[in-house]
Amino acid sequence: MSRQPTSSASPSASLSRDRVEALARKYRRLVDLRGRRDGDGPAATRAELRALAAEFPGALRELDTLGAAELRRRADACAAAVAGGAVEPWMAWIDRFHALMRQALQARARGAGTDPATDSFERAVLAPPDGRMMPVVLGAVAAAFGEPPDRVAATLFPSRRPRP
Repeated sequence: MSRQPTSSASPSASLSRDRVEALARKYRRLVDLRGRRDGDGPAATRAELRALAAEFPGALRELDTLGAAELRRRADACAAAVAGGAVEPWMAWIDRFHALMRQALQARARGAGTDPATDSFERAVLAPPDGRMMPVVLGAVAAAFGEPPDRVAATLFPSRRPRP
């Protein structure tokens, strides 16, 4: 049985209100942590960071790579969606990203794919190209929504440096 995500015609159709609320909470937390990191309060504790990463695997990458303005934009967009506004495609993508990253980390923790239930996604994260599982996870997100992997990656984790 494959746990690989399936395609969805409408990104918002696969994102429940509870998931949008969870994303809104995550981005509020990231805005707070980013502000503290940038000098507006005490540094985040290891326990705070671990709790965030446990609930939203990969969120610390957002904290590290996204600026305060982008985190605020995402927090505002999620809050608007919770209030009845549009659920933007990237919201479904990042929600799927967190779910797949959790699955990937669990597969890695179990070790070699000796479990007969190990699916192709888990096999790929156990032996990823160049030893990096992030492209595998982003590729699975892209495939789930019928989007090019480069677009998904650039949307979810835009580079703050100008590209050549």
